[in-house]
Amino acid sequence: MKKKVVIVLIILFIIASAGGLLLYKKLHRSKAVTPAAAQGSQTVASPQKEVSKRPGSYVAYDPAVLAQASDGKVVLFFNAKWSSTCKQLDQALKSNVSKLPSNFTIMSVDYDKNYALKKKYSVPFEDTFVQVDPSGDMVNRWSGSEDMSEIVALAK
Repeated sequence: MKKKVVIVLIILFIIASAGGLLLYKKLHRSKAVTPAAAQGSQTVASPQKEVSKRPGSYVAYDPAVLAQASDGKVVLFFNAKWSSTCKQLDQALKSNVSKLPSNFTIMSVDYDKNYALKKKYSVPFEDTFVQVDPSGDMVNRWSGSEDMSEIVALAK
């Protein structure tokens, strides 16, 4: 009898945890903001500097690669080998890297091995994305993107 009660409690806990995780992801998913909307009705003319085009890339995390953020966007993808959704997205990114926009880099960060980065960017769980600037400061953070186009759209 006690075993049945314990099993039922464990199942209820798992269901409640999964529901809470899904709710958290839904509530904390950022909306992409266009630069014009962020500035309001005032637009400031700024000189456009010539930026050389480099192909988009999906690479393993390397602090030296953060310098590429100066000529484009860098998004850290915190993923875990044990997560089926992370595995699927990792494969999709590897297969479609040629479809990434120019000067757009996605860096794969092992969720289980990079505690310092998780702490720095307040990463709550795997399948979290953190856009960073050239100095490594967070620009944007969101969770649960399911494909490349959503990652690109949510990067500011």
